[in-house]
Amino acid sequence: MYKVTERRLKKAEPILERFRMQLQKSGKVDAHRLELDLRECWNVGYQEMKWLAMGLAKLPRFRFLAVYYMENSNTGGRACVASEFKGVLARIYGVKAYHSEERDSKRDEFWKTMQTEK
Repeated sequence: MYKVTERRLKKAEPILERFRMQLQKSGKVDAHRLELDLRECWNVGYQEMKWLAMGLAKLPRFRFLAVYYMENSNTGGRACVASEFKGVLARIYGVKAYHSEERDSKRDEFWKTMQTEK
């Protein structure tokens, strides 16, 4: 299991800040580019990146960026969240399960709070 250590965080901070600011300004980022930049920075593969994204979601400063990545990184041309992320996203949204009927409304509530955090 890969973790977001202080060393990893410091090394990737310029990348994370650039994408975080872009997300705050436009409401979207290139999740694929974010992944490639972080994988290169941390010298990790796709599976390791999943663990690191889940770790970033625990950090208030990068929570929205990590959630955006988890929601958009596995699209393959269609909306499809990787199974590893579903439980994490459900907890963040405040629903019991990812496929909960109230997920979409709770997800919308979560994203509205990004506007109040800087």
